[in-house]
Amino acid sequence: MRKILIIEDDQALYQLYKTELELAGYKVSNVADGNLAFEAVKDQKPDLVLLDLMLPGRNGIEILQEIRADSNIKNTKVVMLTNFGNEENVSSALEYGALDYIMKYKIVPSELPNKVATILGESAESVVTVTNS
Repeated sequence: MRKILIIEDDQALYQLYKTELELAGYKVSNVADGNLAFEAVKDQKPDLVLLDLMLPGRNGIEILQEIRADSNIKNTKVVMLTNFGNEENVSSALEYGALDYIMKYKIVPSELPNKVATILGESAESVVTVTNS
């Protein structure tokens, strides 16, 4: 089972993402404090980190830089998932190795599992789709 670490301080939003990703077969965990994020990545060794930009403690760019500087976790896949999409933030995140920069208001939580599957290189068939018919 693939592990996703969501570094997000908005717990209501985290629960929405968690529900959708768990329905798709992912194991999901959360860190809500920027000061705890780096250690969580080191300890959990997730397959993918979904990283918010604005967090209590330290911001997402600082956390991303720290991940990339650590030889044990530098290859961890990281995607920014935030509402702050000015050009400087996007450029910095991509420069420091984020694979993608997703604006929260542009993605419906139910679309997140397919986006994650694509990032992880999984075929669409491996993602469970739940429909209410």
